[in-house]
Amino acid sequence: MGFSTSGSVAILFVGALVCLSTVYPVVETANERVTEATEARDDRALAEANTAVNVTDVSYNASTDTLVVNVTNTGSTTLSVDGTDLLLDGTYVSGATTRVEGDSGRTIWVPGEQLQFELAGVTSEPGRVKLVTENGIAETEVL
Repeated sequence: MGFSTSGSVAILFVGALVCLSTVYPVVETANERVTEATEARDDRALAEANTAVNVTDVSYNASTDTLVVNVTNTGSTTLSVDGTDLLLDGTYVSGATTRVEGDSGRTIWVPGEQLQFELAGVTSEPGRVKLVTENGIAETEVL
């Protein structure tokens, strides 16, 4: 092989190295994002599998137009009070007073504790009460 062939191979080799040095960081970043997304998905699936709630009592007081719903966290995941939603007859309701074990200042709801929703201004007894947690786990009570 002559000098021109060796020089051409060297130039192609350097070009390939430059090309790989720009492609590798892009591929590495993409792989890192996929790995992080997979881990986040697995964490959500684990939290969902470990979440369970039980509606223990629903009472409606017609004289005060007040509905009280008591729910127990029977799973092993700590839940957010603000992330727990209440639906009456399929309609989302807001403005309920919440208490965890009687304390209205609590923002989390640990396993074994009871969460109470007290909703004023309910003009008639609902036929169905549904509670949905932040993980998408729901419990329905038909009255």
